[in-house]
Amino acid sequence: MNELISIIVPVYKVEPYIKRCVQSIIEQSYKNIEIILVDDGSPDKSGEICDEFSKKDERIKVIHKPNGGLSDARNAGLKIAKGEYIGFVDSDDYIEKDMFECLYKLCTENKAQISIVSYYEYYNGKLISVRKNDKLEKFNKTEAIKELLIDSKIQSYAWNKLFKRELFDGIIFPTNKNFEDIATTLLLFEKAEKVVLLEEPKYHYLRRNDSIIGKKNYKTYNDYLNVIYDKFFYLDGKYHELDLYNAYNFVINMIWVYTIIVTFDLDDVYREFEKKYPLFEKLIEKYGNELTEKLDNYNKVVLYLMLLDKEVSKSTVKELYKTYKEKRNNGEFSLQI
Repeated sequence: MNELISIIVPVYKVEPYIKRCVQSIIEQSYKNIEIILVDDGSPDKSGEICDEFSKKDERIKVIHKPNGGLSDARNAGLKIAKGEYIGFVDSDDYIEKDMFECLYKLCTENKAQISIVSYYEYYNGKLISVRKNDKLEKFNKTEAIKELLIDSKIQSYAWNKLFKRELFDGIIFPTNKNFEDIATTLLLFEKAEKVVLLEEPKYHYLRRNDSIIGKKNYKTYNDYLNVIYDKFFYLDGKYHELDLYNAYNFVINMIWVYTIIVTFDLDDVYREFEKKYPLFEKLIEKYGNELTEKLDNYNKVVLYLMLLDKEVSKSTVKELYKTYKEKRNNGEFSLQI
């Protein structure tokens, strides 16, 4: 008998998108699902739309709560979830009809606790990135964490994965912080004996300028700095075979934050960035070419400019980033950062 999958959808100010999102979940080929729509105090009609859907499909449960942020909404969904497996969909995105059937089969047929599929990425309605080769890969715990740190095959996103419910025992998403996926996914991976990845796109991810990562402000990127800093020290020395990849992850994320800071003139974040910069320099010095050779050409150039003089290099990095970002948004270039 097919086991129950709980699909949790945090909902906040997504009136133009929510119908397509929920409809794509209702139409899943895997039918034994409960759909938990968490209206996180949305000021538009998103909550009303959720209620209308619940009248049409008995598998839908709706929670209305005061606004507490994405993590708080996901946690509210987890509290009432009854499924043996947990999945997440963001309410401005949508999924292929067989996504959860595919994820479930990946877990059960491979005796894995986490399964992952790839995704389409859109910007302003235009497809800008997709990874597809239909290759199935299996990872033990340390191999999976390594791929999470490399951040190419496997990212920290919660939404293109299926998790055994037991992995969440004792784990919740941290509230009042952005980029909660980064911290939580790592903890879930640590509890999994096997992770499987099928690079077949089943999820449609819409990048929006008003999303969390699209908001270029102090809280967003100060939270990001703290998450990557804390993650580095959490893993430092814990898995010695991953030390280089842990350093790589911190370095490449610091390059990204520096790029955003100088591009959008986030001077208040720059002060926080400076506090963590000594660790960045220490890791470059410690690992040298062994680390830098893992960077793509774009990131090598930015790294060189940072180490040369990160104050003088600001204007150059700003123009470099704008050029590459424009190409990526036009689907001409897939930028890792």
